[in-house]
Amino acid sequence: MPATRSARAPTRRQALAEAPISKHTGIALNTQRPTASLKSTFAVTKHSTDLVGKTKTKPTLFVATKSVLSRATSAPQIIGREAEQTAIRGFLRASVEQGRGGSMYVSGNPGTGKTACLQSLIKQSSASFTSVLVNCVPLTQPGQVYAAILRALDIETRADTALSELEQHTQHAKTPFLVILDEVDSLLGSRQEVLYRLFELAAQPNTRLALIGIANALDLTDRFLPRLQARNCEPLLLNFNSYNVTDITNILQSRLDAVCTEPVIQRAALELCARKVAATSGDLRKALDVCRHAMELAEAEHKKRQGDKENPNVVAMPRVSIMHVAKALSALSGSQAVQKLDALNFQQKLVLYAHVQVVASNTQDKRALGLAVSALYAEYRVVCGRLNMLAPVTRSEFLDLVAMMEMQGVVAVEALKNGRWGGRRATGCPGAADDRALRLLVDESDVRRALSNTPALAPIL
Repeated sequence: MPATRSARAPTRRQALAEAPISKHTGIALNTQRPTASLKSTFAVTKHSTDLVGKTKTKPTLFVATKSVLSRATSAPQIIGREAEQTAIRGFLRASVEQGRGGSMYVSGNPGTGKTACLQSLIKQSSASFTSVLVNCVPLTQPGQVYAAILRALDIETRADTALSELEQHTQHAKTPFLVILDEVDSLLGSRQEVLYRLFELAAQPNTRLALIGIANALDLTDRFLPRLQARNCEPLLLNFNSYNVTDITNILQSRLDAVCTEPVIQRAALELCARKVAATSGDLRKALDVCRHAMELAEAEHKKRQGDKENPNVVAMPRVSIMHVAKALSALSGSQAVQKLDALNFQQKLVLYAHVQVVASNTQDKRALGLAVSALYAEYRVVCGRLNMLAPVTRSEFLDLVAMMEMQGVVAVEALKNGRWGGRRATGCPGAADDRALRLLVDESDVRRALSNTPALAPIL
């Protein structure tokens, strides 16, 4: 089994975790925490007989069913993804399980099972190796990335000496080790040399390092693969397609079967949820949220009927029907604007938070005029300092964030109008950052709602 140690991450960054798949020790998906241990056994969360067996009342069974539909509950088994599991298992056998180096790049949209497959296969491995997870988003300096890897391996270091120490460790480590870089696409830009260097270390002769990069961006290889090819350190490529209707239905049913044999959720209701989610995003986490919310709606309806003692239609335990799932889908999907905002990464949400702060500090209604990009960047830096969680990105990276948000239809960037506000008068050539204004294309109420759902920002919003 992979060796087990506890990784130590800076406490002040823990609040950046936004949507963890697992709340126990292990991998967390879409987590901003920079390091976490993958060396535990990834125990599957099971409900004890005390929860399902000792108490024979059906409401307890209903609670247990809601629990297995939580994002925080690990799946009892991986359903589907046979080809992807075979590819990952083959990579592990050829690299770290043999004490050799190697690298793999795993891409796919959120909620497509990338992390779950890695969890399951690392748990199944009988070889002796160490594995750690490093989330790249909060690590703003190159030295921090190397230091985060070493600290996850229980090696004390400093950012200025971390690279040389990691180079030594890759050649002389007693136990081979696997490093999983989550959100690896965030290293592109001013920190991309770190990405190249790590893949080079995994390709060196006699290295003890195996490397897996995970990213939601599907075009990452187009942006950095040619250079890796030139350096003779091209990784294996593996893409996770979105789940289809059959996959989602089977996964949901397997979770339900793990705790009960009675049909708490109608099969037709499960299939409706699967069809709707597969048609939009294929994100399994959304399907779990829909089913859980549908159960809460059914439970509330059941309690209301129980209060009516003269109602002859009260049953012993609530059942989730198509109607409940339809209501849950409507409540959780929301408008297209809400979906766009929920899809933004943490840095983009910081930009929106800075926009909200500047707008709120002005008495005049200037939403239609737009906010100078230079003023927005200044407020963004203030927000990062207030949060004290991560250093702000550079100005050029900030402009890249804004450009991406414009492509996603969240904001519009255009020439400043007369009477604009939030920054000095434009003096440079047309098109310069100070001559541009950012204007929201979504309602501010939707923005505030999306920010409120972000744990790191909700307390200060």
